[in-house]
Amino acid sequence: MNVRVSGKKLDVNMHVLVDGNLRFEETHKIALSIEKGVKAIIPNARVTIDTEPFGNGKESVWKLVKDIAEGAPGSRGVHNIHIQKISGKLCIDMHLEVSANLTVKQAHDVADHVEKTIKAAAPNISEVTVHIESASDRISRELAGIETELESDIEHIAERFPEIKRVCEIRVRRFGDSLHLVLQCSFDPKLSIKRAHEISSQLESAIKSAFPNVTRIDIHEEPV
Repeated sequence: MNVRVSGKKLDVNMHVLVDGNLRFEETHKIALSIEKGVKAIIPNARVTIDTEPFGNGKESVWKLVKDIAEGAPGSRGVHNIHIQKISGKLCIDMHLEVSANLTVKQAHDVADHVEKTIKAAAPNISEVTVHIESASDRISRELAGIETELESDIEHIAERFPEIKRVCEIRVRRFGDSLHLVLQCSFDPKLSIKRAHEISSQLESAIKSAFPNVTRIDIHEEPV
C-alpha cells in the first residue's frame, strides 16, 4: 500500500492479491468493498485498488503491466489495474490516463500500443482491455470537488459489464430523500441497440440494488 498527499487529498494506492478463480465481477466487488472501507476512515481520499490473482510467479504481472502502461509515449499514468486468470490465461483490465489535448485517434493509438506491448511481453496474457481517461479532466474534477463518492461507485459498478466501454456525464439530482441519476454509457458501435438496452437495464438494476434511495435512472446509450 502506498499513501501520499496530492493537493488537499490523500492518494491511497493498494495492490491486492485475490483468488485466481474469482470472476471479474467478484474481483471488482472486492475492490469496491475495500475502497469503501478506506473512505470510511479517510473520507476525502482518492482510492485506487489494483487486483492480481495470487500465485502468478516470481515476476509480478501487475508490475509489468504498470511499467509498460506508464512508460508508453502519450501515457499520463494508469490506475485500477485488474488481472484475472480465465482458463489458464490472464485477462487485464485497466484505466489509462492521457492528455485531454489528444484526438480520439491519438488516444486510441496510445491504448493500442500499450495493449500490443503488454501482450508481446507476456504470452500468457490473452486479453487486455484499456479504458481511456482524460488526465486533466480527472484532476480538475477532484480539485473542484465534483467527483462524488456516488459517481465513483457507479463507475465501478459499470465495470462489471464489459460491453460498456465508458460511463460519463453522470448527473445527480435530489428530490427530497430520493435521487435521480442521469448518465451516458458508450458502447461498441456494432452492438445491437436491443443488447445495449438490455445491458443498460442490468446496470440500472445493479445501481438501484446498491443505492436504494436512487429511484430513477435515465441512461443514454451512445457509440464509443
